[in-house]
Amino acid sequence: MIYWEDVELDVPRESSEHYVLSAANIKAFASEWDPFPPHVDEAAAARSPIGQLFAAGVHLLSITIRLSHSIPSEETASIAGRGWENLRFHRPGVAGDTLRVRVTHVERSPASRPERGILVSRFELLNQRDEVVVSFNANVVMLRREPLAA
Repeated sequence: MIYWEDVELDVPRESSEHYVLSAANIKAFASEWDPFPPHVDEAAAARSPIGQLFAAGVHLLSITIRLSHSIPSEETASIAGRGWENLRFHRPGVAGDTLRVRVTHVERSPASRPERGILVSRFELLNQRDEVVVSFNANVVMLRREPLAA
């Protein structure tokens, strides 16, 4: 079991799986969750500033989370997520992109309860050219191995 104190900082780790965006999976996701015309209609996408069909942001976030679960790891003492910060969509995800995730734990801080700590992790969704497509910091509450003295 990996506790808050055990987490190595500043060591990037990448997903063992990747995800290939296709016109079909972009349209399928967007049809149900974000039917913005350039996500579901290739003619509308061609008229957009991107010039081609591109994935919805929520689709890219879902891919990021899914791929992060393929990073090899021992079981962790995570309790709950506290939220995401600094969410950025750097470039579009388009049909033909092969995506993978890199996660780097960047900061640990004590939590309000002595048996818990906060871990901040940087998530980056990368395409086949190593360009960052999406990035954000995730804050997670974890159990400490040794609670702080009162």
